[in-house]
Amino acid sequence: MRVFALLCLALSLAACGEARDEFDLLRGALRPDAPRFHPRADALAAQRPIPSRLEVAFPSRDLSGVMLLETTRNDMQTWLTADGATITLEQGLLTSTKGFGSGMAGSDIRQSAGLILSGQEGRAERFHSFLNGNDETELHAYDCRIIALGPDTIVQQGNPLATLKWQEQCFGTAQSFTNTYWLRNGSQTIVQSSQWTGDFLGNLFMKAVPDAS
Repeated sequence: MRVFALLCLALSLAACGEARDEFDLLRGALRPDAPRFHPRADALAAQRPIPSRLEVAFPSRDLSGVMLLETTRNDMQTWLTADGATITLEQGLLTSTKGFGSGMAGSDIRQSAGLILSGQEGRAERFHSFLNGNDETELHAYDCRIIALGPDTIVQQGNPLATLKWQEQCFGTAQSFTNTYWLRNGSQTIVQSSQWTGDFLGNLFMKAVPDAS
């Protein structure tokens, strides 16, 4: 199993060329038949200024790398790996993963987002859809408990950042999982999170990379 694709880890224009070499070292998103460079990823990596970046990792598989922001529409963001795998976030909450061998085809996270982003504890119901081995969609419902864990300081590009930490514990008929979110103090912005993608890969860790100024 190859390691996660890296997309333009560089923080400056000069370093972006060096990041191309890193493609060869940190390639592939769990798909042996993936193209060396997806055309969409090539186009993103060539943009100036460099698109927004997201540090990501699957701790269960010891995979890590960087994704680039491909599209933004309203509160939805799509992030891309070098070989064309994507994740979609809605207000920072994961709604789908595509191209990682298995994962969420879609999800309804509106109740969870409403509580977390408004700073409220409580219960929420969320729904995930998954494709099974017969290429059929299965819908799963979860009852979730959202609790505040209090202040926490994270490190973002070597600098401390004050945040409020939240936890979401979800239970379904066949699955249970825990998501964790770090919101920047005084905002509704999720700057770091650990969110469940499904049984195959487990939780995806994500950390926003500040844009170079």
